[in-house]
Amino acid sequence: MWARWLTLYVLLTALVGQVAGQPEVRVAHGVLAYLLLIIGASREGGRALSIVLVILCHLTIDWFFVPPLYQFGSTRELDWLILVGFATAGLLVSQLFVNLQQAARLAHERTAEVERLSQERLQLEREASAARVLVEADRLKNALLNSVAHDLRSPVATLALLSDPASGFQSQDALLRVNGEARRLNDFLVTLQRFAKAGEAPALQMQPHDAELVLQTALRSSTGLLASRTVHLPSPVEDAVVTCDSTLVSQVLGNLLQNAARHAPADQPIDLMIRAGDSTVDLIVADRGPGLPADQVDRIFAPLRRPLRATGAPSTDGRMGMGLSIARTFARAQGGDVLYRPRDGGGSEFILRLPRAQVTTRP
Repeated sequence: MWARWLTLYVLLTALVGQVAGQPEVRVAHGVLAYLLLIIGASREGGRALSIVLVILCHLTIDWFFVPPLYQFGSTRELDWLILVGFATAGLLVSQLFVNLQQAARLAHERTAEVERLSQERLQLEREASAARVLVEADRLKNALLNSVAHDLRSPVATLALLSDPASGFQSQDALLRVNGEARRLNDFLVTLQRFAKAGEAPALQMQPHDAELVLQTALRSSTGLLASRTVHLPSPVEDAVVTCDSTLVSQVLGNLLQNAARHAPADQPIDLMIRAGDSTVDLIVADRGPGLPADQVDRIFAPLRRPLRATGAPSTDGRMGMGLSIARTFARAQGGDVLYRPRDGGGSEFILRLPRAQVTTRP
C-alpha cells in the first residue's frame, strides 16, 4: 500500500516538475493536486502514510510553486501561510479519515457482537424450548403412571362384572364386552409404552373422533363402576367432532364418570351432554351430588388433594385424589381442559373441553 501511494506521489511530482514555472500554473493547482493525493492515501493507508505524504507534499509545493522556485523558503512574508494552511489541511484530513476508520471498525465489532449475542439467544431459546418439551413429557409420563393404578379399576371392574354368571349378561354380549375391554387395556398399555420412552416428547395420536362415540366408548368401559347407576345419554349434536387422542380421552372421561358415581346420590342419574361451540366441543358429565364451594375448585385439580368436608378436614373416602388432576393433565396435553361449574338445581358439571375438528362436507 505504501509503495502504491509513494509511486503516485513520484508520478505526480514528475508531472508537476514538467509544468512548474509556467505562467498559468498557480500555487492553488499544486495544493489541490496534492490534497487529493493526501485524501486518497488517508482513506486507505491510515495516519502514518498520511503524515509522510503531508510532509513530502509540503516540501514539493514549496519547491515548485512558492517563489523563489526550486528552493526552500520564501522571500515573501505571506507565502508561508500557504504552506502552513496546506500542512494543516492535510493533517486534518488525515485525522478525519483515521476517526472514520476507527468508527467503522468499532461499528463492525459491535455488529459482530450483536450477531454473536443474537445467535447465543436463539440457541438458548431452542434449548429452553427443548427443556420445556422434556418437562412436559415428564409431566405427562408421571400423570400416565399415576393413572395406571387409578384408572385400571374401571376396566378390571367391568371384566369382573362381565365374567360373573350372576350379572345377567348373555354370553355373546359378555364376550363382546370382554373383547372391547381387552382392546381398551391394550390401547392403554400401548399409550403407556409411547409415553415411557425416555428423553422423547409425548407422541399423541391426535385424530378426529365423533364426540358421541367417544362418550359411548368411555361409558362402556365404565360399565362395572356404573352397573347400579342410571346414566342419561346425550342428545345427538350435528358435526360434533373433536380432535384428540382417543385413549387419553377415554381415561379422562373414565375419571369424570368415576368421580360422578362416587359423589352423586345412588338414586340420582348421571347426565352426559355434548355442547358444540365454534372452535371447541364440551363433553359434560353432570351429577346431583353435593357440589363444591368456590374456594375448593382449584383444590380438587391438585394431585393428592380431596374436597374438604364440612369440618374443614379432607374427605377420607380411601381414594388417592389423583383422578381429576390426571384428567386435567391429559386434557391440556391435547389442547383442551377440564373445567368445573356448579349445576343449576344443585350438583356438579365437569366439562371436558376439546378442540373441534374441521368437518369437510362433500357436495
